[in-house]
Amino acid sequence: MKRIGWFIGAVGFGLVIWFGSNSFNAEDLLTRYSEFKIMLQDDYVLSLVVFFLTYVLVVSLSLPIASLLTLMGAVLFGWIALPIIVLSATTGAMVVYIVASTFARQFFSKRAEGVIETVRVTFHRSPIRWLLTMRLIPFFPFWLVNIIPALFQMRIRDFALTTAVGIIPGTAIYVGVGKGLDAVLEQGLSPQWNLIEHPEVWLPLVLLGAFSAASALISDRYKEEVQ
Repeated sequence: MKRIGWFIGAVGFGLVIWFGSNSFNAEDLLTRYSEFKIMLQDDYVLSLVVFFLTYVLVVSLSLPIASLLTLMGAVLFGWIALPIIVLSATTGAMVVYIVASTFARQFFSKRAEGVIETVRVTFHRSPIRWLLTMRLIPFFPFWLVNIIPALFQMRIRDFALTTAVGIIPGTAIYVGVGKGLDAVLEQGLSPQWNLIEHPEVWLPLVLLGAFSAASALISDRYKEEVQ
């Protein structure tokens, strides 16, 4: 009965994500920190499976809550969330790739036609380098970066490996931020930035800021090259 309850809960969670993703915010989820922790104690492995499947669903549907799920995964699971998130994000990206390269190719071609010609020369010059750059630096939305290699018929093996490698640095920083939030919440403190005093909290934030700044600078240079 407990497993049936977990299954119903997972389906319900998926429906909530589908219909209410725009209303999701970090504050609402963090207030339920204790409830989530109790659920993990009841069935840790099944919780990981549900989190993995939820993350795959979010990436596959290109819902704008992947960053929030990354933080929550880090808060709840710690560093074990890093390989889970990388694997699930890569799996979700491959779902989009397969859909865009098969029966929905025409649909996605029209949706991305404004970008395709802009990146065609740069992409064909070195597909792996282009994709790795796009994974490391969010110059285009994640869903669009999943579609373009499919439309240009990049090998799926190269796509999967490059995606996994490219999202590791940014994901690791986000997980570090989530671990810092966990340190605050375990002490019963409210997750407000003015209360964050521990190195495990502010150091990942500094790294995230530096990563974002470097990404912005490199994105500007890339934009100048393709224009």
